[in-house]
Amino acid sequence: MRVGPYLEKLDQALWLTRILQLTVLLLAVLALLLARQSTILHIAPPDFQREYTVRKTSASRDYIEQMAIFLLVNGLTVNPDSAIYSTKSFLRWLTPEARGKLETALLGDAEWIKSNQVSQAFYPRACDFFGPLKLRVTGTLLQWTGGRLITSRDVAIDLRVAIDHYTLKIEDMAYVDTDRTHNRPSRAPAPAATE
Repeated sequence: MRVGPYLEKLDQALWLTRILQLTVLLLAVLALLLARQSTILHIAPPDFQREYTVRKTSASRDYIEQMAIFLLVNGLTVNPDSAIYSTKSFLRWLTPEARGKLETALLGDAEWIKSNQVSQAFYPRACDFFGPLKLRVTGTLLQWTGGRLITSRDVAIDLRVAIDHYTLKIEDMAYVDTDRTHNRPSRAPAPAATE
């Protein structure tokens, strides 16, 4: 009986088994390491025109500017059917302190839009920085009802933002009406019920 070829095949099978065991062990370690990694969800407007960078606690001016314009346009361009939803969606981008300060005014203005059947649109023109995280977005706010233009005025909105865990949050927002005939006590960007 010739044992040599059988021993050789047994030796090859043992080496192949060891290699497969090591491969499975390495894949298991790799899977465990990858499972421990956190996933970063990065929110961005649908249309970026300039490159940007976002880090855990900071972002480039291009990102801050484009996100601020995106949020303001989406928050201020509303109709009676979308006013409440858009306002609640916008409130998610505020820090808890800013939300507590502005929520009542913003929701009140949304209710006014809904009850008076007013539609409005915000068209941004410029964005100026006053510091790394402070900026002013200026533009035109149009309001109409029943196809008839009610107001067309220049507005400016001052924002102070923060970047936390790769997410832009609005820390403070101040509405500045550049048309002195429409001064309002509310610092909210939507029309107030007193107008």
